[in-house]
Amino acid sequence: MRGTPTALRLGPARLHGSTLLLRLPRYSDFPQWRELRLRDRACLEPFWHTSALSWAERHTEKAWVRECLEAATNARTGRRIATVIEIDGRFAGQVEIGNIDVRARQGEMGIWIDARLGRHGFGGIAAGLILDFAFDALGLERVNAPISPGNAAATSGAVQIGFVREGRMRLHFDVGGARADHDLWSMTRAEIPPKGFTEMWLERTLQHRIAPPPPAGSTTTPGASTEVSKDDHIPDTATVFGVLARYRCGQLWRAARQLLPARPVLLRLPGHDRVVLRSARPADGAARTAAVRNAGPLPADGIGSSGTAWLREIALSAAGVRSPAGLLFVLDAAGVYAGTARLFDLDLFDRNARIQLWADPARAGDDVRTAATRALLTYAFEQLGLFRVYTAVAAGDTASAAVAAAAGLHQEGTMRSYTGLDGQRGDHELWAITAGGDQHA
Repeated sequence: MRGTPTALRLGPARLHGSTLLLRLPRYSDFPQWRELRLRDRACLEPFWHTSALSWAERHTEKAWVRECLEAATNARTGRRIATVIEIDGRFAGQVEIGNIDVRARQGEMGIWIDARLGRHGFGGIAAGLILDFAFDALGLERVNAPISPGNAAATSGAVQIGFVREGRMRLHFDVGGARADHDLWSMTRAEIPPKGFTEMWLERTLQHRIAPPPPAGSTTTPGASTEVSKDDHIPDTATVFGVLARYRCGQLWRAARQLLPARPVLLRLPGHDRVVLRSARPADGAARTAAVRNAGPLPADGIGSSGTAWLREIALSAAGVRSPAGLLFVLDAAGVYAGTARLFDLDLFDRNARIQLWADPARAGDDVRTAATRALLTYAFEQLGLFRVYTAVAAGDTASAAVAAAAGLHQEGTMRSYTGLDGQRGDHELWAITAGGDQHA
C-alpha cells in the first residue's frame, strides 16, 4: 500500500457552482451529522446495520466522537479510510473504503449522502474521489460494495459509476432489523476510466445536464423524519475526554487479549477415526515445509514455505479467531501433518467469517477435505456462534468446488480480479453457507 495519510483531503471538485471535497471527520461535524441522519432516517435505517438502540440513541455526541476516533485510528493503521463529504463548507454525508486488505490490495466501499442532494450528481463525485484515491494512492486492485437488492438508489449509483454485479450473498448482513441478502458489486483496476472516476462522472453529469440541488432551506424529503435534538451542539471537552478514555481502554483490552493464548482446539472428523483438525503448533513447521516442497506450488493457506513464516503465523493466530491470522489448524492424519485450515476474517459484529483448507494430496483425499470442512463449519456455527461462513475457490479448481458443494456450501457468484491466500489474482468463485443450512447433511 502506497500510503494512508491521517491528514486527508480529496478534491475539491466543482459542480452546479458548488465545491465538494472529502476529508476526515471532525468533532464539530456532530450537529450537522445528527440533523441529516435523523431527518433522512426513512432512507437510511432500512439498509443500516441493526441495533437494539433507537435511531436517535445511535446518533449522540458520544457516538460521533467515537466515530471520529475510529476514523483517525483506522487511517493511521491503513485498515479503513472514512471521510466526510463536505459541500460548500457543510457536512453532506460520508464515504469510505473499509475492510482494506493490504496484502490482497482489496477494499470495500460504502457511501451515504444528504437525501436532498441525491440524483444531483454529488454522490457520484464523492464516489469518484474515493475510488480514484483507492486505486491511485492506496494501490488497490479491487473494490467491492455489498448492496441490498431493495436499495434502488445505491444500485443505480453503482451501475452508473461502473460497478459490476458479481452475485447475491444470501443473508449476508443484519440490516433494518433482520438478516438480508446483499448483491456483491465490484470495481477492478481494469475498469478505471482513462481520465479517472471523478472526471468521468463530472463529464457525464454535465453532458446529461442533471438539475442542480434545491436551494438551502427547501423542504425535506417527503416522509422523512424531522426529529432533531433541541440541544444539538459541538461535543464539549468532558464528553470528548470521556469517550477517548473508554476508547483507549478498549484498545488496550483488545491488545491484551491478543497476548492471551487461545485454548487448544481438537475437532474429530466423522468417518475418519485417525484424522483430526487441531490447533497448529510450532513443531508442525518442518513437516509442513516438506509437504509443500513435495506437493509443488504453494498451498492456498496464505503461509510462506519457510519455517520462519510458519512461526510468524503461529504467533499471529495465538489469540484465536479474533487474531490477525484467525484460527489456524493442522490436518493431522495419524500423527502426520496432512494440511492446513483457517477460520479467519471475522467481521465487525462477530457473525461472519471465512474458511480455507489445503490438504497434501499424498496424505488426504477429497473425502477427508470434505469431512474437515464440515467439522470446521460445525465448530463455527455451534461453538463460536457464527451465522455465515464463506470461502473463495479459484476458478477452474473443480476439486475444491466439489468439496465445498459436498460440505453444504452454495456458489453465490464469481469474484473478478480477486486475490486468493496463495497470492494469485484472478477469478474466484464465492461459496457460502449460513447457520441452519445443510452443513450437517
